[in-house]
Amino acid sequence: MTALIPLMLATLFLPQSPANQNSPSPPMAYPIGQGVTSPVLVHETKPNYTAEAMRARIQGVVGLECVVMPDGSVGAVRVTRSLDQAFGLDDEAVKSLKQWRFRPGMKDGAPVPVLVMVEMTYSLGSRRDESLPGATVPGASIMPTGGAPAPLAWPDAFGDAGEIRPSNAFFQDVLHQPTFDLSFSQPSTWSKVDSNAAVTLYADDASGTRAVTISSQPAQFSLTEPVSQSVLDSFTTAATQTGGFLTSPRIIKAGQVAHSGGLWLWFEMAATSGAWSAPPALADRLGSGYGGIHVWSFVTTAAGQAISVFCTVVHRAGLSDAEQQEQIRRAGLEFTEIVKRIAVQPR
Repeated sequence: MTALIPLMLATLFLPQSPANQNSPSPPMAYPIGQGVTSPVLVHETKPNYTAEAMRARIQGVVGLECVVMPDGSVGAVRVTRSLDQAFGLDDEAVKSLKQWRFRPGMKDGAPVPVLVMVEMTYSLGSRRDESLPGATVPGASIMPTGGAPAPLAWPDAFGDAGEIRPSNAFFQDVLHQPTFDLSFSQPSTWSKVDSNAAVTLYADDASGTRAVTISSQPAQFSLTEPVSQSVLDSFTTAATQTGGFLTSPRIIKAGQVAHSGGLWLWFEMAATSGAWSAPPALADRLGSGYGGIHVWSFVTTAAGQAISVFCTVVHRAGLSDAEQQEQIRRAGLEFTEIVKRIAVQPR
């Protein structure tokens, strides 16, 4: 369960189409997606801004395509969008990229060569003297698929998850991890189960079980800015193909929302009786007599960790569709109060 979201998020960072279609791509490399995870940058060297290019006041972006090798080094590099060949900025960008180091991309549990798109930006600052313009430190970024950001919205059952109202019906608690502290609130009528790097809150009634599992593991991606609709679509497709404890889940919706000082991606899915196995933390508490399951899964990144929040409704067998929908509606209100109280504080 805890590995589901990171596996799906690894498919989000898809290769861009090269700008120069006449130049061949570096050979023997996998594109990101379809089971191939994105390399993670661990060391970056800034490109050199040549004096000649500064005097000519050349600024802009160099687009690059490279192969990240299984040992994390950079192999073949090519320029896909040229900025300056006369004064050396293209060459300096290539030299800089060659010095980068990554945590390699993975396929089937093994490191593989992966094709990555990079943009390096040169820009000039204020003039320091009459002979040489000042220059900002050139920046660089690894780019996901482009497009306008998709809207920010909570799942339908969560409403707008607005302001937190003070309530004595919740107990404050903290999940301590090596690189961050995650504070959350437990409803006073719910129970709690602690496990390795995770906590599960749950409650039972005549209609079934509701549970919220909060967990973390090392991130192979970083969520900092809202993603495009095409990325969310890829997210949804990956969720269908990587169901975790669900077999052939039905994807209902995916989205993103700003919360707790960061960006959270989420998806909503369901499965029928016999198409799921109980989440590990609840396996010994759910016996026979249960039917379908409804899940909202959230993920964000902080302090090098992927933080996942799974909100789960497990229906008892024999409930009508109307009774299941009423259980989902009531659970959504409970989950809203729990999720909006989550706060992540990097150490």
